[in-house]
Amino acid sequence: MTVDAKILKLTSGEEIVCAISNNPDNSHIVVAHPMKIFARPKVTVDGGMSESLSLHRWIHFSETENFEVPKSQILTITNASVGLVKFYDYCIQRMKKEDRELVYPTDEELDEIEFDEEFDYVDDYSDTIQ
Repeated sequence: MTVDAKILKLTSGEEIVCAISNNPDNSHIVVAHPMKIFARPKVTVDGGMSESLSLHRWIHFSETENFEVPKSQILTITNASVGLVKFYDYCIQRMKKEDRELVYPTDEELDEIEFDEEFDYVDDYSDTIQ
């Protein structure tokens, strides 16, 4: 369990949950496995309101787990609640499992996809060409 998970509120308005690593550089901090927090209002069965929480990758399509964040972009840092830490750990484990099970297309499959997309592009405009 990541007992040292932190929540960072960024100047962009984003909130991310992550682990913070030591960094000798004074202008940046290093965050591990950052996940963006989405909290949305939700109507409960009895007609009341609550919040629904989801975590998403903060940076997509990257093979690294650690990112440098300029200190100038951080408004505040606080400890994550016990419940959020458990959910964060669950999401990290699930994300790692999905990454291990990911099947990449072969070069031939990529060439076929590219050919199909080019053909579809021509089809999109074929009825306008006379």
